[in-house]
Amino acid sequence: MTSTNTAGSPVSESEISATLASLRECFEGVRRDVMQRVRGRLGNLSADQEKVIDSLSHGIIDKVLEAPMAMLRNASARNQSVFVLETVRRIFNLRT
Repeated sequence: MTSTNTAGSPVSESEISATLASLRECFEGVRRDVMQRVRGRLGNLSADQEKVIDSLSHGIIDKVLEAPMAMLRNASARNQSVFVLETVRRIFNLRT
Protein backbone atom coordinates (compact mmCIF):
# COMPACT_ATOMS: atom_id res chain seq x y z
CA MET A 1 0.00 0.00 0.00
CA THR A 2 1.22 3.51 -0.73
CA SER A 3 0.05 7.02 0.00
CA THR A 4 0.75 10.07 -2.08
CA ASN A 5 2.48 13.14 -0.76
CA THR A 6 1.68 16.71 -1.79
CA ALA A 7 4.23 16.53 -4.62
CA GLY A 8 2.54 13.41 -5.95
CA SER A 9 5.33 11.04 -4.90
CA PRO A 10 4.18 7.81 -3.30
CA VAL A 11 5.15 6.90 0.25
CA SER A 12 5.69 3.18 0.34
CA GLU A 13 5.09 0.75 3.17
CA SER A 14 8.86 0.15 3.13
CA GLU A 15 9.46 3.85 3.93
CA ILE A 16 7.04 3.61 6.82
CA SER A 17 8.67 0.36 7.98
CA ALA A 18 12.12 1.94 7.75
CA THR A 19 10.97 4.89 9.83
CA LEU A 20 9.47 2.53 12.41
CA ALA A 21 12.78 0.66 12.57
CA SER A 22 14.73 3.92 12.88
CA LEU A 23 12.46 5.12 15.66
CA ARG A 24 12.89 1.89 17.61
CA GLU A 25 16.66 1.97 17.00
CA CYS A 26 16.84 5.56 18.28
CA PHE A 27 15.06 4.68 21.51
CA GLU A 28 17.03 1.47 21.93
CA GLY A 29 20.24 3.52 21.70
CA VAL A 30 18.98 5.83 24.44
CA ARG A 31 18.01 2.82 26.56
CA ARG A 32 21.45 1.22 26.16
CA ASP A 33 23.24 4.49 26.96
CA VAL A 34 21.22 5.04 30.13
CA MET A 35 21.63 1.42 31.21
CA GLN A 36 25.38 1.65 30.73
CA ARG A 37 25.57 4.93 32.60
CA VAL A 38 23.63 3.73 35.66
CA ARG A 39 25.00 0.19 35.70
CA GLY A 40 27.84 1.09 38.06
CA ARG A 41 25.45 2.60 40.60
CA LEU A 42 23.38 -0.57 40.77
CA GLY A 43 26.07 -2.62 42.47
CA ASN A 44 26.24 -6.39 42.26
CA LEU A 45 23.06 -7.81 40.78
CA SER A 46 21.98 -11.38 40.39
CA ALA A 47 21.19 -12.72 36.92
CA ASP A 48 17.49 -12.53 37.76
CA GLN A 49 17.79 -8.90 38.84
CA GLU A 50 19.65 -8.05 35.63
CA LYS A 51 16.85 -9.67 33.60
CA VAL A 52 14.20 -7.72 35.51
CA ILE A 53 15.97 -4.41 34.91
CA ASP A 54 16.45 -5.24 31.24
CA SER A 55 12.80 -6.24 30.92
CA LEU A 56 11.69 -3.09 32.72
CA SER A 57 13.70 -0.82 30.44
CA HIS A 58 12.42 -2.59 27.31
CA GLY A 59 8.87 -2.32 28.62
CA ILE A 60 9.20 1.41 29.13
CA ILE A 61 10.52 1.89 25.60
CA ASP A 62 7.74 -0.27 24.16
CA LYS A 63 5.10 1.76 26.01
CA VAL A 64 6.56 5.13 24.98
CA LEU A 65 6.76 4.05 21.33
CA GLU A 66 3.26 2.57 21.24
CA ALA A 67 1.42 5.74 20.16
CA PRO A 68 3.88 7.08 17.55
CA MET A 69 4.27 3.63 16.01
CA ALA A 70 0.51 3.09 15.84
CA MET A 71 0.15 6.55 14.30
CA LEU A 72 2.69 5.66 11.61
CA ARG A 73 1.07 2.30 10.89
CA ASN A 74 -2.39 3.83 10.57
CA ALA A 75 -1.35 6.93 8.60
CA SER A 76 -1.43 5.29 5.20
CA ALA A 77 -4.98 4.07 5.78
CA ARG A 78 -6.01 7.68 6.37
CA ASN A 79 -3.92 8.94 3.44
CA GLN A 80 -1.82 11.05 5.83
CA SER A 81 1.38 9.04 5.71
CA VAL A 82 3.60 11.80 4.32
CA PHE A 83 2.59 14.29 6.99
CA VAL A 84 2.88 11.78 9.83
CA LEU A 85 6.12 10.30 8.48
CA GLU A 86 7.79 13.70 8.21
CA THR A 87 6.47 14.80 11.60
CA VAL A 88 7.84 11.71 13.36
CA ARG A 89 11.16 12.03 11.54
CA ARG A 90 11.50 15.66 12.59
CA ILE A 91 10.39 15.20 16.20
CA PHE A 92 12.82 12.35 16.77
CA ASN A 93 15.56 13.67 14.44
CA LEU A 94 15.57 10.48 12.36
CA ARG A 95 17.63 10.05 9.23
CA THR A 96 15.66 9.66 6.03
